[in-house]
Amino acid sequence: MIRFHIRRLVILAVVGACGHTISGPPGRPGLAVTPFALGNGPWNVAISQRGLVYVTRVATDSIAVVDIAAPRVAAAFKVGNGPYDVVFNAAGSSAYVSNLYDHTVGVINTSTPAQVTTFPVPGGAVRLLLGPGENKLYVTLDNGGLTVLNAASGAVDTTIQLGAVALNGVALTSDRSRLYVSSVGGTVTEINTASDIVLRSFTPGGTPQDLVVGHGDSTLYLADEAGWVAVWNLKSWTRTDSIPVPAAFGLALTQDGAQLWVTETGAGEIAVVDCASRTVVATIPVLGHPRHLAMTLDGTTAVVANEAGVVQIIR
Repeated sequence: MIRFHIRRLVILAVVGACGHTISGPPGRPGLAVTPFALGNGPWNVAISQRGLVYVTRVATDSIAVVDIAAPRVAAAFKVGNGPYDVVFNAAGSSAYVSNLYDHTVGVINTSTPAQVTTFPVPGGAVRLLLGPGENKLYVTLDNGGLTVLNAASGAVDTTIQLGAVALNGVALTSDRSRLYVSSVGGTVTEINTASDIVLRSFTPGGTPQDLVVGHGDSTLYLADEAGWVAVWNLKSWTRTDSIPVPAAFGLALTQDGAQLWVTETGAGEIAVVDCASRTVVATIPVLGHPRHLAMTLDGTTAVVANEAGVVQIIR
C-alpha cells in the first residue's frame, strides 16, 4: 500500500525524462516517480482487475495500453473523437470509452484491442460508470444530462437533466445503490440506481470535479478546482470539512480507504490526504498538468495521466 506518514515529501520529477526513475530522499524508501513520454493529451486512466492499464489521449483520438512494469506504451489503438473517460467491466473483457466530440460511447474488445461498436448519446459523452450488475451504463454529458444506457445493447433507458453545463464527476456507494454526480456549475446530485430517480442535491459552489465515496459509504469527497476537497456526511447530508488543496481535480482512494490522492492540475502536484485527520500529509511534485489518476488493485502503484505529455508511475 502506498502510504505517507510525513508532513511533506518532495520528489523532483522531470516531466520529459522518458523512462528515468526519480527516487525519494534518503531514509524514505518505497517511493519513486517514473515518468515516460506520451504525447497528445493524456487525460484519464483506468486499470482493470487483471491489471490492464488504459490511458485516454484526447488530442489523438486513441487509447494507449500501458505496461507499468516496463514502463512503456505496449500498444495503442484508435477510438472515437475526443476520448475522455474509459471504464472496464468486472471481467476485464470489455471496456467503454466516452467519445466526447462524436456524441458516442465506444465499446472496446480488450483482447484485440479495438473499438468494435459505438452507442449514440444525446450530447458529448464525458464520464462513465457501470451500475449494479453491470446492466446499466451511466454516461454524463457536456450539456448537463445524465444518460442511462443498456450496457449490452446501447439502448437509452432514460436521460435525466441535472443542469445546463458539463457533469464531470461520478461515484457509487459500495452497495451500488446510490450514484453521485457533480456538475462544474457547482452542484452534486444523489440518484437512486434502482429507479434512476433524483433523491437530493446540494450546492457546494466552486467548480466541482472528481468524486469519491469513502469506506463505509458515509462520506463523500469532492475535488473542487476552486482550491479545496470538500467532505460531506452522506447520512446527515451536511458539509463537515474543507481541506485546502490548490486546483483539486482528480481523486483516487487507497485500497484501505486511509488516504485520498488528489491531482492539483494548476500546481503540478499530487496532494496526499489522510482521511482520518483530514489533512494533507504529503505533496508529490509531478510538474506539468496532472489530470486523472488510478491505483492498482494491490494498492502498490499509482498511474497519473499528465496532460503535459507524460504518464507517471508512482510506487
